[in-house]
Amino acid sequence: MGMPLIKLVLRVLIILVIYIIIFWALKIMYKDIKGGNRKRKSSKVFGLEVVQIGQGNKNLKVGSLIPIHNILSIGRREDNLLVLHNQYISGQHAKIYVKNNEFFIEDLNSTNGTIVNDKLIEKPTYLKAGDEIMIGEYLFRVIA
Repeated sequence: MGMPLIKLVLRVLIILVIYIIIFWALKIMYKDIKGGNRKRKSSKVFGLEVVQIGQGNKNLKVGSLIPIHNILSIGRREDNLLVLHNQYISGQHAKIYVKNNEFFIEDLNSTNGTIVNDKLIEKPTYLKAGDEIMIGEYLFRVIA
């Protein structure tokens, strides 16, 4: 009597395991169809294209792309993320940063200022694709 009972229990366990595997596979397929496992990018791809460079700069080339993720500090000092060697650029000249999934540029009280679309900025300024930023002798175009 013990042997038929063990066979019955094993058959029920095997059937239960098969149903669990089928349920799990269907759940994964449903998520794939609905797009539930895709990670969505919350921020835009954003950066600067180098349009014009100052004299004597060996770091940048016209046409280079500089990606911006969270914050990009710009200046002549070596502790900036974007170091620009030019006499018209302050040590800590400007910064580009993300706020509420939008990009802004702020002049950091530089001596010669920061120009966006031919206008000297005095407060944080919203950036969009195609905007041109002039810092010293350098000209950058915003890409998105």
